[in-house]
Amino acid sequence: MPAAMSSDIAHTAVTNHSIPRRPAFGPAFADVAPTSAPQLVSFPTAKGPDNDVRDLALAWQSLASRGMTMAEPKAEALLKKAAAQFPEDTAILAALGYAEQKEGARDKARALYEEALSIDRTLIDVETNLGVLDARSGDLADGAKLWQDAFRRAPGRSDIGMNLARAYCAVSKFDEARDCVMRVLEFNPDLGVAKTLLHELNTDPPKCSP
Repeated sequence: MPAAMSSDIAHTAVTNHSIPRRPAFGPAFADVAPTSAPQLVSFPTAKGPDNDVRDLALAWQSLASRGMTMAEPKAEALLKKAAAQFPEDTAILAALGYAEQKEGARDKARALYEEALSIDRTLIDVETNLGVLDARSGDLADGAKLWQDAFRRAPGRSDIGMNLARAYCAVSKFDEARDCVMRVLEFNPDLGVAKTLLHELNTDPPKCSP
């Protein structure tokens, strides 16, 4: 892989921290007495014991992905157990793939990413990480194709845009690289690495940041 691609390549784990909005009861309900006990749902909805392993696995993997190295063995063990129980759960497959990728087990990571994408082709983080595996294996063109699709669907993801810009720059496609950086700066105008790369692309002759 070219030196230009050896740094700042994003690795992401799949997480979801969205919090359901609680129902708001207005004045219209203040003086109304219920005629019977309704079936009320608490927030967030309890998932039940069957999902305990899955939830624990993703929680431990979230800690590991944030740099807590002591959590990595526990996360991997739980992820493998969860994968056995939920073989088509894309969040588990993606998280386990990322764990394998961090350990350098690229073939295992690739298989898990490809399996997740076969179930859900819209997984942007999985597509991005698979592109990283391709690029680091010397298949820069294949990696760029994956990043191109991911960046088209998620233009606010500066990490993907910068990966793609560096890939274009590495093969002297300077106009395409410049377009990517300009798109990145539309959503993240203060990103220093993007500003630096754009400056270098505008020099004569163009060059790329390492």
